[in-house]
Amino acid sequence: MELMDHDKFIRYFRKDIPKEELDSIEDRLGSFPITNRSIQIWLFLHPCCDSHTFFQAWLPCHFYPSDPPVTIFLALWESNYYRCPEPYFRLFPLEGPPQLRQVYLRYQDLLHRNTTFEVNDTTLTENGFTCCNAYPEELSGNTLTLTSTNPLGVKVYFDSQANHRFSVGFGQCFGKGWIHVDSVESNIIRPPPWEFYTSAEYYKMLVSTPEHAQAMNKARSGSEGYGQICVMQTRFPQTTRVLQISSVMWNSSRMCRVKLGVFHDPGFCDISGEWTAFDADVGSFFTCLIGTDTTIYLGNRQSRF
Repeated sequence: MELMDHDKFIRYFRKDIPKEELDSIEDRLGSFPITNRSIQIWLFLHPCCDSHTFFQAWLPCHFYPSDPPVTIFLALWESNYYRCPEPYFRLFPLEGPPQLRQVYLRYQDLLHRNTTFEVNDTTLTENGFTCCNAYPEELSGNTLTLTSTNPLGVKVYFDSQANHRFSVGFGQCFGKGWIHVDSVESNIIRPPPWEFYTSAEYYKMLVSTPEHAQAMNKARSGSEGYGQICVMQTRFPQTTRVLQISSVMWNSSRMCRVKLGVFHDPGFCDISGEWTAFDADVGSFFTCLIGTDTTIYLGNRQSRF
């Protein structure tokens, strides 16, 4: 790999650069101060379609003189950019023209980034739901170990009697485990085959991985305990039934125990669909949360575990 001439590199993007900015681009591309926070550098970024956090970045280098510039994929986490595995994100189309941006490119430690989820869905099956499909197939069991190269598993549940279905994603992003519920639907007419539906849900969640991880991480912020309990509830449309997901994450083991359940809320109380977090060491009864029934209060609402 060799460095490209700046004029040759800029020619690839000339049509996308305002004329008044052409003179200053060479100076910007040649400046990359290193700070305690990260490397501060100007890059041409091409956003992935339907994503606010994944970008293809063009670098001023190539393998051979006749080759185009080398590209890498970056993920935006909070206000920093990190390099992410390419094989997944090459599947997504790019959107709009490349944009020249000043980014903070941060080093990330790839060690100790596996996250294991143990999923207990017996309450769902007792209430008429069945797990219809999972993607990828190797993550179809109730124990899912996710890595930086296999960052996501999706399980799809369906209640044929009530005609409800939803998908749950279990993922990890930069060492942060996350869970996301999508497509809580009812009165489904001519649903697609389960294999097609599940893979579509997988790729939809994959391209939004940092957003889902940051939503859960925001709820966890400020915790100083050995682990955390996270709770999220969402209502099935036009029913009294509420889907609840509760999880316990132990920081030392990277193990997350998850319980999926459904209950009736005849009062139609307001449900935000957002995560609420507690320290796992605030009370001894929390340590046996998953697999038992416990009642706590979220604001003015009862929540059953």
